[in-house]
Amino acid sequence: MSTAIFSLVGIGAVLQFLFSRHLDNKKHQRDLRAKAYADYLQCVSEHANLGHQRSSAEGRQLSAKTADSKCRISLYGAPAVISAFANFERLGAAMNTSEQCSAFTNMVTAMRQDAIGNSSVAQADLEAVLLGSRRAT
Repeated sequence: MSTAIFSLVGIGAVLQFLFSRHLDNKKHQRDLRAKAYADYLQCVSEHANLGHQRSSAEGRQLSAKTADSKCRISLYGAPAVISAFANFERLGAAMNTSEQCSAFTNMVTAMRQDAIGNSSVAQADLEAVLLGSRRAT
């Protein structure tokens, strides 16, 4: 009888360990994705706000950081994020037209959905935060 109890306790401990390890792995993957998304958005912000010349040392460093974050997104990103990202890239990866702005906002929406789950935000509100109120019309 005591052997059976010890066996059940041992099986429970192993199952708990495996389940905990699985959850830790999932959390680590989610953290890698969220960090890649945040790093890319930080690079976009730096490109927009600092206006580095691409040929300057700062511009080359920022381009390298951007490429790194894009590579990590391609490795860890959710399929919906990669699809939205590809659409933004196909449009020139700029925010000069309303179509480009919409594609960028859609990409960020996909990133939010992947990083934090079911967190609904109005598209116009997100666009106003990301691009300023003059773009969100």
